Amino acid sequence: MSPRNVIQEALERFGRQAGLEKKSGAWYRRTDEVIAVSDLQKSQYGPRYYFNQGFWLRALGAETYPKGWRCHISLRLETLLVEERHRIAQLLDLEHEIADDDRIEELVALLGDRILPVIQRGGSLAGLRAMVDDKTLATAAIQGPAQQALAAVSQ
Repeated sequence: MSPRNVIQEALERFGRQAGLEKKSGAWYRRTDEVIAVSDLQKSQYGPRYYFNQGFWLRALGAETYPKGWRCHISLRLETLLVEERHRIAQLLDLEHEIADDDRIEELVALLGDRILPVIQRGGSLAGLRAMVDDKTLATAAIQGPAQQALAAVSQ
């Protein structure tokens, strides 16, 4: 397997196992209220990737496949899982020597154990609001209209 594809393969496996839908390199999970978007961004400075998680609030725009960078709520894996940020940085940096199979296995497990529950909780406005309240999304960028929409959700 080429080094360029190892991290992408991990996201592929995670997306398939999680039942997400793939379109143009990003993975999507739709509910009536929210579209979750998971994607990779390659660093322009070297063989490093960033895992981005976004949430598109359907009430704020009619998109079928929103780009991750356009999502109303967005964050990176290492800011969501602060206590694991150093290991995440190693896993997403192809210059850090880790066997391909080990890198894939660890990334798939990490995404399945830690990101999938966030994606599932974020499937509703109430779930997103709860994650704001319990500080799960403390490091997320939340656009003004999304802040207003979440503030209007009854507790």
